[in-house]
Amino acid sequence: MLLADTIFDILVSDNIYVEVFKETMPLVIAGVLLHLHYNNRITALEAILYAFATEAYTMLKIGPTFTATFFVSIAFLLEQLHLFIKGEIYVHRKFLLLLVLPALSSFAIFLIVQFYRDPFYYPPGKQTAFYLRPIYFYIKTYLPLFAIGAKILQDKERISFEFFSAIMKRIAKFSFVIAGLQIFCQMVLGNETLGEILGMQRRYMIEAATFVFSIRVQALFGEPKVYSAFLSLCIPLFLKDKEYRMAALALLMGILTVSQTFWINMLSATLVFLVVSRISSTRLKITGTLGIIIGLFLVIAESKEYFIKLYAKNQNNTMYQLVFKRSVYRYDNEFWQKDNVILGMPLQRDMELPVVDFLRDQPYLLLSGYGAGNSTFIPAQYFFGQMNYENRLNGIGGHNLNMRWFYILAEFGFFSLLIFFTILTQTKPGIPLFQSSYFAFIWVCFFFSQIDLFLIITALLCAYEADESPSLTVYKSRHSY
Repeated sequence: MLLADTIFDILVSDNIYVEVFKETMPLVIAGVLLHLHYNNRITALEAILYAFATEAYTMLKIGPTFTATFFVSIAFLLEQLHLFIKGEIYVHRKFLLLLVLPALSSFAIFLIVQFYRDPFYYPPGKQTAFYLRPIYFYIKTYLPLFAIGAKILQDKERISFEFFSAIMKRIAKFSFVIAGLQIFCQMVLGNETLGEILGMQRRYMIEAATFVFSIRVQALFGEPKVYSAFLSLCIPLFLKDKEYRMAALALLMGILTVSQTFWINMLSATLVFLVVSRISSTRLKITGTLGIIIGLFLVIAESKEYFIKLYAKNQNNTMYQLVFKRSVYRYDNEFWQKDNVILGMPLQRDMELPVVDFLRDQPYLLLSGYGAGNSTFIPAQYFFGQMNYENRLNGIGGHNLNMRWFYILAEFGFFSLLIFFTILTQTKPGIPLFQSSYFAFIWVCFFFSQIDLFLIITALLCAYEADESPSLTVYKSRHSY
């Protein structure tokens, strides 16, 4: 036992070993999941969700998006391309439209830049990248989502909404254990290196030092806000199955993520399941809930001075710090001297706000978007005063906007957003009330959260019966999906 403890101390005392561990884990996890899937031990849905739940481990030396999810989705993509080339599958018209949307957007941007106006900034040696980044995005990010959808439909006889719910709850319960270990590691042991091995990221541990509990849990998820979004999606599933203790534990862990995403998603859940749940149309549930939320934000924005003073008066209160501290920072413009409130919602000053300012100056881009992955070329002056300003001048970094409706609007344009919404809100006849409300809830959360994967999964589960021949892609042989 003493020898094992000595070896562990040596390993965690040297950050090189920790970095090697973190860099190799995505490949190990993806390899195990793919082995289990292709040996019929787990479904494609389980493989991709389990991978998503381990994105704290990433190959940062290559890029932050090289996670287990990436490698699993690329494996699925290669499989689907192989079947397509062999002529065993084809793409239905409506999904073909979704497939070509990025190309249409890129072509429109090309015409605008060449024949109308070029509003972009090209760092030295980066002009060619303006036309190559959309292709890179399409291959690395966009196509794998379609491959995941096709794989899920291949397993449609084994997959149902109930099956999806069970997986979500299973992952949540496991995450509670990991989050508990993270809390113990930080608050009792005070060991940051061990915390990193358990999935915590150093920048969030540093940030958490300013919070009342000096911790932001994230389990093995990519970020605390991603974990908070996942937990908010699980709470309605726990409540539906009367697992009230698990729902309460998910609520507690959501609070400890110290993320505003969690609270806005909880507001969305309350409105969808209690206020608009009886509306038969899923699309009306979505738009109605968003309308109510925007209305509430407008009221809060008009009363923000009152809430800021209320927080200042109670800033030593634990609950005020957990719930309101980050919100007050977003609304308080006394230091920043720049209004970041749009439709009552406080935008992040280093992310959404510069994009909004850019589109205000170039409103015609709202029709086409500025092109997938091309946020790098938004002129650097829109980021002046932010910590990432120097990086923007040098063409380093881009935007992966958390508000996903706005992300689609900004990168692909209004018509693409409309097409996405129309196609991906189609549901099968007679869909159960809870399932319809949950699907609407996912769409509302998608407005505020980066939950693309869950939107695709629930859209397919709500669109097709288990024994129905789906219309994403179809085998010409004895298998169909």
